[in-house]
Parts: sequence; structure tokens; C-alpha cells
Amino acid sequence: MPVGALNADRAMTTTRNRPQLGTSSLYFFALPAIILFVVFIAYPIIWVLDQSLYAKAGDALSFAGFANYSTILSDPTFWIVVRNMVLWGAITIPVQMVIGGMLAYFIERHTHRLRSFFRTAFFLPVVTSVSVVSLVWVQIYAPYYGIAQEYLKYTGIVMVTSPIGDPITAIYALIVVNIWQWTGFSMLMYIAGIANLPSEVLDAARVDGAKGWRLAINVIVPMLAPSTKSLLLLGIIGTLQTFPIVHLMTGGGPNRASEVFGTYIFKQSFVLGDTGSGAALSVIVLLAALVLSLLQIVALGARLTPTSKERS
Repeated sequence: MPVGALNADRAMTTTRNRPQLGTSSLYFFALPAIILFVVFIAYPIIWVLDQSLYAKAGDALSFAGFANYSTILSDPTFWIVVRNMVLWGAITIPVQMVIGGMLAYFIERHTHRLRSFFRTAFFLPVVTSVSVVSLVWVQIYAPYYGIAQEYLKYTGIVMVTSPIGDPITAIYALIVVNIWQWTGFSMLMYIAGIANLPSEVLDAARVDGAKGWRLAINVIVPMLAPSTKSLLLLGIIGTLQTFPIVHLMTGGGPNRASEVFGTYIFKQSFVLGDTGSGAALSVIVLLAALVLSLLQIVALGARLTPTSKERS
């Protein structure tokens, strides 16, 4: 008997003698994941949906149907929050991706001995405590003695109030802080994408005369589309989850000018004690996240990693 046929016969015998797992055994191995999903995802969502249908009546809760939703949608503060969220996502996501991509390209292509230093330096704000970031930037924005004022004095501008204390500039000042803190994450994602680019394609592009920014824009950027899609999805989710930096620096003020969904829900639920309105707001945020994620999947595709055809 040929050696190949003998090995195939042994493999079939081994497979035949191996104990087969039944359907009940497969469910048993999946049980821990199912329990975690039910306890930490499914049950909280169902509880919030239930709470959103009740309104506070004195010290008790009474069934109110969709009254909480109609009250929220008619509240001017809600539309201020929506405007702030649109501004936050429309500015921070593309700016972080562009600056992060430029940093990643510069570090990977033009630094060698100091590559680890630059990676660590630009990623450090991401792992820095939000409390520390808030304290530092409050001092940077301080009028008369802050670092921002030191630069502005050369233009003849004197800040009488802090940018985070002005209703017109508060949301933009917080957006700058968010960009500073999270650009390093975009840089890291693009560094990982650049490291996985096929060298054959880059060598072929160089042979064809693509160099410098022409190589980056026409070859590298299109090939980093999976990283861009991932950052776009994470950016949308992160925008809707924004809370700590706003809560610590402005608390949603002044005059609700920097209010975001996180601070709005916090105030409704824990400051005012209106858990029904807070739950309804949470449901609205959840639906917004689902709709935006589905729109991205429809527009850009569901795959976040390149196929073999895209690599070749």
C-alpha cells in the first residue's frame, strides 16, 4: 500500500475513533459567553427600555408610555446636544485620522533610531488619566497666565475669560482637547496598517516613479482603507460615548453650551433624579449608534480587513 494511502487510512481511523461532540456539548461550551451577554448587555438594555416608559410621580414611578420621549424631543437642550454631537464627530474624527495618518507615515518612513520614542510620545496622551488631562488643559486655557494666552499675546489678543467659559467657544475648546488626547490612537492604528502593507506593491509603485507624498496619497492611503473604516466606526461610537472630559472641564456649561449626551443623561438621571428621561435618552443614543453603524456598513462595506485580492 502506498505511504500516502496508508496515512490517509490512519487519519480516517483516528477521526472515526475520536469522540464526537453532541449539540448539547456545543451549547455547554458557549454557555459562559451567553451568560455574560445576557447579564451585561441584554438585561441592561431591556431594563433601560422598561425604565424609559415610566415617569416620576412624587416618590414613585408611574407608567407614562412614550411621554418621556416626546418631552425630550421638545426640550431645546436636546437639540443643543445634537448640534454639539454633530460638531464633535464632524471635526474630531477626520482631524484625528488625518493627523494620525500623517504622524504614522512620518514615523514609519522617516525615523529609524527614534521610532520607538516618537510612537510612545504621541501615544502617551491616550493612556494618560482623563483627570490629569482636564487639569492640565484648564491651566492651558486659563486667561492672563495660561500657555494659550502666552501665545496669543504676540497677536495682541488678551483673553478675559477662558475658552471653556465662553458659550461660543466652549465646545470647540473641548474638541481641541479631545483631538490632542486621541490622535495617538489613530496614529497607532495606521502604524499597524502600514506595517502590514505588501512590500511588492510599494516596490512596484516606486519603480513606476511614485515617491514621497505621491506614493503616500495614491498608493498607501487607498491600501489603508480597512484602518480608516475601523477608525470611522470607533470614532462614531466614541463620539456618542463622550462624557469624562466634558464633565470634568465644563460640566456641560456654560449655559448648556458644551452639553453632550453623556452629561445630559447624567444630569437627568442622577442630578434631577428623573430616571425615566435619562433612560429614554439612553435609548435614543443606542438607536443613533445602531443607525449610524448600519449606514456606515451600507456605505463603506462590512469588511474591516483587506481580502487576498486587495493585498495582491
